Amino acid sequence: MRSQVRWGIALTAIGAVIALLIPIYGVPLVVIGIALLIWRGREEIIEEITE
Repeated sequence: MRSQVRWGIALTAIGAVIALLIPIYGVPLVVIGIALLIWRGREEIIEEITE
């Protein structure tokens, strides 16, 4: 598991917990975490194409 995936999962989990208590602070963390996970997947696809 790569660092970017770990950060994505961690931020998503932390954001989800905070979103239950204070939505205005938790939602951006969830969005950033999901974006990291999506970007990692796209990065792997791009690497396969260039090879």
